[in-house]
Amino acid sequence: MPTLNDLWLASPALLLFFGGLAVMLGEAILRPASKSGFWALSLATLAGAGLLSVVLFGSNAQDAFGGMIRVDKFGLFVQITCIVGAMLAVAFSNDYLERLNLRVGEYYALVLFGVCGMGLMALANDLMMVFVSLEVMSISMYILCALKRADPASVESGFKYFILGAFSSGLMLYGISFLYGGAGSTSLPAIGAFFMGQHHGTQAALVAIGGALLIVGFGFKVASVPFHMWAPDVYQGAPITVTALMAGGVKAASFGAFARFVYGAIGAHSAGFEGALWWMAASTMVVGNLGALAQRDLKRMFAYSSIAHAGYLLMALAAASGGEARANGALASLLFYLAAYTFMNAAAFTVLAVFTREGEDHTDLDSLAGLGKRQPMLAAGLSLALLSMAGIPPTMGFIGKFYLFSAAIQSGNVGLAIIGALAAASGVYYYLRPMVWMYMKEGDVEVRTSPAALAGLGLSGFVLLVFGVVPGPILELAQRSLESLFS
Repeated sequence: MPTLNDLWLASPALLLFFGGLAVMLGEAILRPASKSGFWALSLATLAGAGLLSVVLFGSNAQDAFGGMIRVDKFGLFVQITCIVGAMLAVAFSNDYLERLNLRVGEYYALVLFGVCGMGLMALANDLMMVFVSLEVMSISMYILCALKRADPASVESGFKYFILGAFSSGLMLYGISFLYGGAGSTSLPAIGAFFMGQHHGTQAALVAIGGALLIVGFGFKVASVPFHMWAPDVYQGAPITVTALMAGGVKAASFGAFARFVYGAIGAHSAGFEGALWWMAASTMVVGNLGALAQRDLKRMFAYSSIAHAGYLLMALAAASGGEARANGALASLLFYLAAYTFMNAAAFTVLAVFTREGEDHTDLDSLAGLGKRQPMLAAGLSLALLSMAGIPPTMGFIGKFYLFSAAIQSGNVGLAIIGALAAASGVYYYLRPMVWMYMKEGDVEVRTSPAALAGLGLSGFVLLVFGVVPGPILELAQRSLESLFS
């Protein structure tokens, strides 16, 4: 039976779960239901879960529910990142859904359930808990992607995401089975202890196959090459707020669980996985950036950009898999960059959402024409997000990339850092191209936004700029969080 301490440690996830239930009951009972009320309730629930996570961040690491989850600073950092990303996406959802003629209360319930799964995934210390929380997150996202039921592109988006997501979940489940057969446990510490020993024969083969299948499954979830095929179509067909949540929260949660598996289980004890992660990182950076060069639809461009950024983050995993992770002081860049990427995406998709009209998203490059003159604040916010994604100083994106490349170099992966730098340089073109349309093209498309969306955009821009100039506080928190994982 769970103890009171277990419930306290899981209180952010429980609050999100019961908040989602409250929205669902309200939608069923209240007729007509107030969609603005659900919007406010979901924001309040996310804020409460974030506050509880911050309180837990100040305490020592503890196991809960028999070791199924480990509430440490690493998992809480990722959980807070997911919650903040969801709050920024929900901030402009009320106005966006109204312009999309999609006023359904279950949208907010699904967001809360999805974020609940994200948080548990970041804290999961057992592969079965990883799988369960992954499915809670994924099922919510499948439905959210297809929420525009009258739009064939949205339905196709949800269907593709479901099919490929189910396939990757099956691979992960097979991997967990093999790991259990070889190591005799699904607990990450137990699997880590197995890797530390000298094993040969059937046991070693089972664990090697299981680890490979699990890496493939995580590769699907983070949209790394060659498992990235779903991302452009799903990002383009899903509602913009859902795309923002996928690009930020889903990626952060998936990388949190992936990093806990790599750092906490296989880590320095199996150099055999280093080559796979090296090639995944290199090909993901190259394919993502080159694929984005040809895109004129901004959602597809950001989808390929998301793939490229997954490659940058994979450098931090490759930097830990073949050597002693604790000795690499730059690995905290993984958490720093996840936080930065969350704010980059929030700012970018907040601006894209204002071009929705007559029930349709308009996200082609021509929609941006003249935005710099018509809406200087929106243009400035999008420009700052793009510059940060490109890694231009003095933004958080620049600091994050600098430390990610440093992590690769410190681990001896100089070639990987060079590939990343060249790929990032090629990406500058497609990040600057929307700015040309905003400031150098003429256009007269009218846009409107809400105070909440402007507040979210302003907060994102403020964070990207301030912590790009003074990154110390976030880097210190990221370093402390990473050390809690190794302890």
